[in-house]
Amino acid sequence: MTTIALIGTGRMARGLGTGWARAGHRIIFGSRVPAEKTDLIAGLPDAQVTTYADALDAAGIVVITLPYAEVAPFCRAYAAVLRERLVIDISNPFDHLPDNRVAGAEITRDAIGPGARVVAAFKTNFWTTIPTPLTADGLQRDVLFAGDNEDDKRIVAELITDLGFRPVDCGGLHNARILDGMVPLIIELDQRYGGAWQASWKLLP
Repeated sequence: MTTIALIGTGRMARGLGTGWARAGHRIIFGSRVPAEKTDLIAGLPDAQVTTYADALDAAGIVVITLPYAEVAPFCRAYAAVLRERLVIDISNPFDHLPDNRVAGAEITRDAIGPGARVVAAFKTNFWTTIPTPLTADGLQRDVLFAGDNEDDKRIVAELITDLGFRPVDCGGLHNARILDGMVPLIIELDQRYGGAWQASWKLLP
């Protein structure tokens, strides 16, 4: 069992937290207003909702699910503790980084500072698909991820597998620049072809 801190309480945080709790991991949600978010832990064994600081203190793995504009300020504020954790950044920059010359996850890494361990993952997955890793046709959905440390990527791959998805290693963290660009594209394709927020990127060997 791994203790995972999910920073943020939006739809992706809820979906990931529920899936990992069912897989046997201990989930701690970090919130600015934990007293207002107790519904998050209904039915989840050993789950908690607490402050950002307490969530970080309790977990070795941190998943940042905040809106992109809040990620770098959060990382700078908690840089000292984040440097001692594996950080999974799922945030999407959209128009904040329109030319994709740098990845949002690279900015997250730089905000944490030297020693940061950041893996970009779940950026290209709609929140609506997190509970359904298999399509209606039985095809296993992929989660694309990127990072610079092979050991950290193995941990992230295991967490992806625990949710029922297929992990696809996309190489170094700089390749998250491409993942960032794939997000508005899949939104465009989903809307254009009537995907009803169920579309996924799939690597076909």
